[in-house]
Amino acid sequence: MSIGEQINSLRKRNSLSQDDFANMFHVSRQTISNWENGKSYPDLEMIIKISNYFKISVDELLKNDTKIVEKIDDEKRKKRKYFILLIVICVIGSALILILYNKYQESIAVNFSMKKHETYKSTEIKELSLNVANGYFSVPKNEKLDVQVHGVTDDGKLHLTIMNQDNNIYYRLDGQELNDLQTLYFEKGSYIIQIVADDFTEDIISIEYNIDISN
Repeated sequence: MSIGEQINSLRKRNSLSQDDFANMFHVSRQTISNWENGKSYPDLEMIIKISNYFKISVDELLKNDTKIVEKIDDEKRKKRKYFILLIVICVIGSALILILYNKYQESIAVNFSMKKHETYKSTEIKELSLNVANGYFSVPKNEKLDVQVHGVTDDGKLHLTIMNQDNNIYYRLDGQELNDLQTLYFEKGSYIIQIVADDFTEDIISIEYNIDISN
């Protein structure tokens, strides 16, 4: 007996018209007629609903109906393929999102460093002050950055200044030995770090500095 014949039998045994049966399962009367005449088949979800309502097993409903069994098996295979495809898409999508996120993090990262240890002779120093180094870094957004400074000279003083592109001073440190670590707020923009030495009296001076700025 086909699934359509089973439905027809169930309906008549329970004294239900096609309209009654259709209303019970929220489909049209024409759909019920097509099922009973073998023009179409209910899907697996509907078969389970009918099975539960009339307290009859799904196996009993599908008994000897090879067409509907094959149709359900085919639906299961398709759903399995779609499920696997969905998993693959999710995995690839997650990987792409992670890659893009990492690239974005790299694009907004601030990781500036400048360091040097050098000796200067009096013949190289023609002015009363010596421009030791200039460094440049950019801040892609308003944020707080860690500023770590170490600098030392064996003669005179060092002056370290961080200025923005409008020459507004954001940070300044002076002395023969510079050691500092603090978190400062920087606005989006370009900055220059300038190290100057002065007050030296010896013919040879040694200067060492190490500066790190990061978020």
